Amino acid sequence: MSCCGDVMTPIDAAGCCGPNDTAADAAKAMRHSGCGCAPVIEDTTSRKVVGVVTERDVCCSVAADDQRASEVGVAEIMRPAASCCGLEESAEAGRARLRAHHATTLPVVDKAGSCCGTVSAHHLAHA
Repeated sequence: MSCCGDVMTPIDAAGCCGPNDTAADAAKAMRHSGCGCAPVIEDTTSRKVVGVVTERDVCCSVAADDQRASEVGVAEIMRPAASCCGLEESAEAGRARLRAHHATTLPVVDKAGSCCGTVSAHHLAHA
C-alpha cells in the first residue's frame, strides 16, 4: 500500500507562508505552488509546519465576510498543524484526514514536522 510521501507533490518555501503573513500572501503562495493549501511554517530554514491555510479557509473566512485579504492575518484563519499528513502515513489515513478537515489538499510533513510537500484528494484517490 502506498503512503502520502509516495504520491505527494514537493513544495518549496515560496509555496508556504508564515503566521504573521496575510490571507493575500497565503493566496499568492497557493497560486505559486498550484495547490489548494499553503503550509504555515515557522521559518524558511526549518520549514516546521505550525498550521495550514486552505482555499476554503480564505473563501469562508475572508471572502464570505467581505473582508480584504490584505487585512486578515494568516494566524486568524489557519488550521492547526494536526491537519497535516505524515510522510509515512498510509494513503487511506491521508484520505480520512482530508475528510475530517473538509479539505481537498493538505501539507505532508516529515517526522521532524518540516514541510515536504502537499497531497490532494486526487493524488490519494489514485494511490
